[in-house]
Amino acid sequence: MKNRSKLLISAAALSAAAALSLSGCGGGSAAKEEAAGNSITVWAWDVALKQLQAASEKFKETHPDVEFTFEEMGTDQIYTKLATTLSTGKGLADVILLEGEQVSGYASKYPEGFSELSDIVNADDFLPVKMGEVTVNGKVVGFPWDAGPVALFYRTDYFEQAGISPDDIKDWDDFIEAGKKIGETCKTPSGDPVKMFPISPNGSGFWRLLLTENNGAFFDAEGNTVVNSTEAVEAMEIAKKIYDSGIALNYSDWGEYEGTVVNQSVATIPEAVWMAGTIKDKGPDQSGKWGVMNLPAFPGKEAQGSTNGGSDIVIPAASANVDIAKEFVQFALTDTQLQVDGFVNYGLFPSYIPSYEDPTFSEPDAYFSNQNIYQTFIKLGETVPAINYTENFNEALNAAGSASAKVYLEGADPKTALDDLQKDLVSKFGK
Repeated sequence: MKNRSKLLISAAALSAAAALSLSGCGGGSAAKEEAAGNSITVWAWDVALKQLQAASEKFKETHPDVEFTFEEMGTDQIYTKLATTLSTGKGLADVILLEGEQVSGYASKYPEGFSELSDIVNADDFLPVKMGEVTVNGKVVGFPWDAGPVALFYRTDYFEQAGISPDDIKDWDDFIEAGKKIGETCKTPSGDPVKMFPISPNGSGFWRLLLTENNGAFFDAEGNTVVNSTEAVEAMEIAKKIYDSGIALNYSDWGEYEGTVVNQSVATIPEAVWMAGTIKDKGPDQSGKWGVMNLPAFPGKEAQGSTNGGSDIVIPAASANVDIAKEFVQFALTDTQLQVDGFVNYGLFPSYIPSYEDPTFSEPDAYFSNQNIYQTFIKLGETVPAINYTENFNEALNAAGSASAKVYLEGADPKTALDDLQKDLVSKFGK
């Protein structure tokens, strides 16, 4: 799960993609003649590739003449290859996995590069945030797959020691007060005070989590930069207030993030559903000591969800096998049993809403104090609105990390920092 949620497209790949001419996007006929046949080539990474392989075996039961070729690549490999193949329409796979945040970037740079999939994607069957990822300039250019709805993982034993009930934490102000109480009451196995949650002060992750929860985004529906919107400023003010309260534990990389579970150094982790697997893996002896609850709300507002991670599938328009590729992708990502298997075996939390009716998503989890934790993620996931990432997301993300660090580490005023960020990004993007 880490690979899918944390790896971002490299600046080099983006630069290469931006530099390539779009003139070749319509020249896929030669590629189709060269690769014509009943075959499907797939580019994907890690557990997603394994799940697609399992789906292909089931698909071949009714399509025995279809041949599959699977090429395992990391995200950077896929993005580098896309940067050098979308412009010519040659050398592309038929089915390609992308991080959800990256779909709009490629679809915007290559408006004819991906097949339109509105004929096989029923928007009402998928989480709104996932439909936002695959809808670019009014066209459905990808098929939604796994989602990353965010909730609050919490240590039930630390809460009990501090005399705190999850019901006591309605909003982020309550979260701060609970964090102070836990810090005064609870100790880690090594004897240090327990912090409330982990945060990377050099990145924008926590601000983005709050921004999404507050119905904000980097860009509006028309692609205009809005990083200093009312929602954005509110989110940064809350983030600064929480950080300044002293309840957070700083971390700098993924290893230290996982280490908060190993060292039992935090009482909560606001994170996506895939973190459940990491917690179980890193803290096998902590079974029964974890639970899941709603994210604290913004003061005066209702609790909502946020999102982090997830992937989608695109089918290049230049593929010689668009029709059979579309049939396979639709089958792989809407067959309920396959969605359940992908979740159970690999932690791929589906965005296909009908799959939530399977009993798997309602069963109590012994590790998490016998809670039906996935119902919490489902309900929160349904509240997350569509996000317009645009082709400028990666550059905005890097700049937002610098702005967040100024607020956390240098004490910058949130509104001033975001006004400066807004000016910087508008000067770069033109809007």
